[in-house]
Amino acid sequence: MNFIRLVATAVLALSPLALLPAAGGCSSDEKMTGVADAKLPKGAHEGLDHESCDESGNRVEILDTNNDGKADIRRVFDKKSQREICRVVDLNHDGKPDLYEYFDTNGAVRRREFCYDDTGVVNAIEHYDAGRLTKREYDTTGQHKIDTWDYFEAGLPMDPKSGRPVHPSRRERDISGDGRPDQWWTWQGSKVSISRDTVGNGKPDPASTVVLDQGAAEADAGAPAPVARASDDGGTATATPADAAALSTDAGGGKR
Repeated sequence: MNFIRLVATAVLALSPLALLPAAGGCSSDEKMTGVADAKLPKGAHEGLDHESCDESGNRVEILDTNNDGKADIRRVFDKKSQREICRVVDLNHDGKPDLYEYFDTNGAVRRREFCYDDTGVVNAIEHYDAGRLTKREYDTTGQHKIDTWDYFEAGLPMDPKSGRPVHPSRRERDISGDGRPDQWWTWQGSKVSISRDTVGNGKPDPASTVVLDQGAAEADAGAPAPVARASDDGGTATATPADAAALSTDAGGGKR
């Protein structure tokens, strides 16, 4: 029963990034000179190395979106092809990067990295194929290691406001913290089935499976957890991860 209560509570936060810590910024200097200081959490499925966004030898475009005299977005372009390679975004105007975007040869986003605290560690990584979100891995506990993996198949229902999938096709979670998945989520329509490993063999135990109605949970859950950003009047407003991507897109002058 305790497990069922835990699952029912978790379903109310079906938007994956709602599980992440409060926003802050990844470590960098005041000029937000790049992503060299960013780190990635270690995952059980594969080793993750930080992907370089080298400004050296490339053209760098600096944007100040709120006219405070500080760079909010740094766009790095290949000097030969003039293709945008990557982008670093300071969403809350504190001088520290919060979002990193990397683009393929056709200009579509292929990778996003999010930072939601002041530890200098990237908390979430999204992988894309031709601009379509295919996988998300993230740290929901602040332990600086990946504990949740989401997978997105083609044809999932989309949120008309954000243009992103309403939910993943399936999810794997490491609840015990040993680096191995011990909880599995699968979606079928409005139903979500959640199984766990009760014996420690690394496999779902069918006897532990519970099936919940996501539709009712979504009605109660409301919008995804906010990401802090600076408001126009100098105070603090909020933005969802989708808003974060939109800010980067609008300021960059192109749809991603």
